[in-house]
Amino acid sequence: MTVSSTDGPPDRVRVLVAHDRNRELLAEWLGDTYEVLSGLDDEGTAGGGDGEGPFAATDLCLVDPEGFAANRERLRTWKDRADPVFAPVVLVTEEPLSEGLDPESWESIDGLYVVDDVVQIPVEKAVLFRRLENLLSRRSLSTDLARSYERAEERFASLFHATPDPALVLSEGHIIYVNDALCEEFGVDRDDIHWRHIAELDALPPATRDQIESQIERVLAAESETDAADWTGGDDPPEDLREAAVDDGTDDAVETGPNATLDDAVTDEALDERTETVVVERPDGERRYAETNVKPMILDERRNVAVVMRDVTERRRRKRELERKNERLEEFASIVSHDLRNPIQVLDGRLSHLEESAVDDGALADGESLADQVEPMRRSVDRMSDLVDDMLTLAREGTAVEETEVVDLAAVAEEAWTTTDAPAATFAVDGDLALAADPSRLRQLFENCFRNAVDHGPSDVTVRVGDLPDGRGFFVEDDGPGIPESERDEIFELGHTTSDDGTGLGLGIVSEIVDAHGWTVSVTESEGGGARFEIVVE
Repeated sequence: MTVSSTDGPPDRVRVLVAHDRNRELLAEWLGDTYEVLSGLDDEGTAGGGDGEGPFAATDLCLVDPEGFAANRERLRTWKDRADPVFAPVVLVTEEPLSEGLDPESWESIDGLYVVDDVVQIPVEKAVLFRRLENLLSRRSLSTDLARSYERAEERFASLFHATPDPALVLSEGHIIYVNDALCEEFGVDRDDIHWRHIAELDALPPATRDQIESQIERVLAAESETDAADWTGGDDPPEDLREAAVDDGTDDAVETGPNATLDDAVTDEALDERTETVVVERPDGERRYAETNVKPMILDERRNVAVVMRDVTERRRRKRELERKNERLEEFASIVSHDLRNPIQVLDGRLSHLEESAVDDGALADGESLADQVEPMRRSVDRMSDLVDDMLTLAREGTAVEETEVVDLAAVAEEAWTTTDAPAATFAVDGDLALAADPSRLRQLFENCFRNAVDHGPSDVTVRVGDLPDGRGFFVEDDGPGIPESERDEIFELGHTTSDDGTGLGLGIVSEIVDAHGWTVSVTESEGGGARFEIVVE
């Protein structure tokens, strides 16, 4: 059914009146307001020459009993083809309704009435016009609604076929719509599977078909407890349509209303029972994993189900790979913790015993200086211990922050300074910034920055922590030798160090902690000529 426009030109009233005088008078009355069409065209149909049936170019028909009798089947056809647009028919008669007119003869199939109003003549012109205008207003409203639903159905079809993920619509388990992505993915022809039951979709293994049918049954059972809701999304296609399973949407079924969007109809992961992972088989025999999302919807006045299948094979592979990496990382951390730390502890104990058993004058039994032997070993033990600590920190804390809390930056910085072994150094904190962070990992960030300043600066180095302008973040700076501009792009790389005693992991851990919070870090020169680390948290 094509909806004709009523904007601009006058409404078209077709007069099918056999009585000559009445026909002439009606044509004269109506001519000033409407476009008057009289009788049938040359082919025996009124307005049928455009190929759209009898009276296609008509907005309202005026008939008398003789005209009605001669054109009743044409009027029925006109009204049937116009549906859902209202096609009004007005009967003008000189006889009272009780005399000679049988209302049953007005009824059409499906409960529609061929005649919508009866006007007994003589009638005043104003009364006739008022009744015609009421009917034409109903037609205009029905025309607007029909246009809206046509656009909604067109938009649904457009968005449905544009969805990159395979999608289909089922009516009582039978396939009524499939998109191009499904045909391409499964190597099927749209016409071949139309109205076939999903159980006959050979691209899905039998167990998968059963799983999807069971999923649909559960979703429909849950939806049956609620009333269907209108499908009323925005006028513009959703930006995240290509994500295809996304919006939390409404829990109710949806309807193809004038403002519908496919996103409302086919995506909803708010309820767990609407999303499952199934196995699909491609034409080349490869088996892939797909996440099926089921959404009840009302389409063509029937309660149907939309199913979208998103390929999650790569996501599952990456997840398994990440799990394996995490397992290896845990194993690595365990090895570092046990196999390296234990020998260090043994060596540390032996050194302590050696120091305690030395002769009073600081010399060993063979006359060698105790300090000459012990000091390099002690430095090696300390460096190995620092290396183990840094590696464990990197292994266990180099992941995204999942839980944060609002912390006082100054309080965390002051607590971190208490672990810094630098009795001659000066520490100052200036600022009142509060930010959302993981307190433990923020403290580790400060400890590593402080240790970097102490290890590379003079014994009386000054370290300062403060807020960045406008509360954008914070800084850590010192008045040590600073970091040459040529090396600033490398200092956050794991293993980079300019000291024989350094582990090369300290600032790398700082960068990992910053990334884990979603922050950014940069290095520049402080006012005292030392290093200044700026962490932006916006």
